[in-house]
Amino acid sequence: MATSTNLTTALTDVPAILKPYVTDAGGILPTAQKLLTQDYGTAYGDPLKAAGLAGSGRVAGLSPMQAQIGTELGGMKTPGQFGIGAGAGALGLGALGSMLDPALTQQYMSPYEQNVIDVNKAEALRDAQKGLLTNNLAAGKQGTYGGARQLLAQSEMDRNLQTKLGNIQATGMQNAFDAAQKAQLGQAAGYNALGQTFGQLGTAQQASDIDRLKTQGAYGDLQRATQQQQLDTQYQDLMTKLNYPLTQLETMNNLVRGAPLTQTATSGSQTTPPPSFASQLGGMGLTGLSLYNMFGTPR
Repeated sequence: MATSTNLTTALTDVPAILKPYVTDAGGILPTAQKLLTQDYGTAYGDPLKAAGLAGSGRVAGLSPMQAQIGTELGGMKTPGQFGIGAGAGALGLGALGSMLDPALTQQYMSPYEQNVIDVNKAEALRDAQKGLLTNNLAAGKQGTYGGARQLLAQSEMDRNLQTKLGNIQATGMQNAFDAAQKAQLGQAAGYNALGQTFGQLGTAQQASDIDRLKTQGAYGDLQRATQQQQLDTQYQDLMTKLNYPLTQLETMNNLVRGAPLTQTATSGSQTTPPPSFASQLGGMGLTGLSLYNMFGTPR
């Protein structure tokens, strides 16, 4: 037996007044499809490249000050004062070493020292001659001039004179030697002090150069940081511009999404034919063998 069923279908649709903003050209759905199906290069890559903000273009390079500092650091050398100080120290050691060499020590002796010695010797000779003259006069008065006693006294005076002259020479030379040694020590100390002074000057110059570069480096960091902020701002502005259509689309969608939708109901009926005899048999689970047993020839 055939059966009949009543069907009711409800259709939901956008109100006609909103269709220009939702489904028509330029509406939310067509615009979303156009924007969201773009490849990355078209949507972002190409504009970023054109603006110079793709990849490493977003990272600020060294500022001019930083580049200058790098050049100066690369060409930085040991201060020349260190070399001068080392040379002065070597001269000081040389002056000390010369004290062990008599020939070098003699170079530090006054060239006029022998003149002073000769003057002292001449003075001693004059004193001896005066003494000899006095003794001869005394011997003459006594009538012993030319005698053995007078000759003996004269010989003693000559020996004393030679001893005195020798002492004058030795003392003068010793004084000259001592003065030379003192001059050598003074020169060595002077060179040593000079070497230390130049070493300190070199250290001070190096520290001053480093402090100057540090100050310039801090300013260079500020320059680079400012440039990086500018790049970040440009990048953010460009991304805002590129995402502006999507932002507007989202705003429009939020406005439209709260509007009521229209519903249309349709009614109808559906007639289902009765099942066939074969399908009824199949539904009952009967097979050809069972049918044969049921309707076959009686025994």
